[in-house]
Amino acid sequence: MKLDITKACADSLRTFTQNNYGIQLKSSHAHELVAAYFGYASRAALLADKKCPLSNLQDAEIIIMNTPTLFVEQRLKTLENLPSGLPSVDILAEGVYSPILIDDQLSGKIWAGIHEVAIAYAENRAFDNMRMMGMDQKELDWLTEVDIKPMETHVLIAVTFDYPAKAKKPMRYASVKITLPCIAGNIGYDKPEVMPTFYNGHMRDPDFRLRHGIDELWQ
Repeated sequence: MKLDITKACADSLRTFTQNNYGIQLKSSHAHELVAAYFGYASRAALLADKKCPLSNLQDAEIIIMNTPTLFVEQRLKTLENLPSGLPSVDILAEGVYSPILIDDQLSGKIWAGIHEVAIAYAENRAFDNMRMMGMDQKELDWLTEVDIKPMETHVLIAVTFDYPAKAKKPMRYASVKITLPCIAGNIGYDKPEVMPTFYNGHMRDPDFRLRHGIDELWQ
């Protein structure tokens, strides 16, 4: 039976506030808060989403539960007749996300954040040749930069690797572009599209070197 994630999370939130704080949260309030945690302005907006509906969550390859703290805090201010004494947004998140964390089909797909996803996928592709030759990329002192750009239907990520970090003229080894398609609210993503580009010699990004003060250190 497919999990009704919004109902499960709303019920979980109500149980959490009741058991831990003695607060009876209305079902309507719980559903509105759950919608906010998943990046929606309201429950109506959540239900109207046809591009990335939360019902797709079990089909996700990657799940990232980064609480949109400021967004949820703002939603709390606009909801009328909320009970007093509610804990912080970060604490309420425990009640909201619990059904996902305990679901066997979902828990194994959870990542700490997009940055961690980017590094893992980029390193896997960028250093594949090194591993095939028996080399360990960890032996080199890398300068790594991650650029993340959230879009409407996906997240664009660029990960660059320069080496060695303490050299006078670090060289660009690789740049990996990752497209992370959104399929379920602001937490569920499909399999990433990963495209590495490898460099030879002194093909470097001068802005990258300047931002890290490399030239200044070796003048």
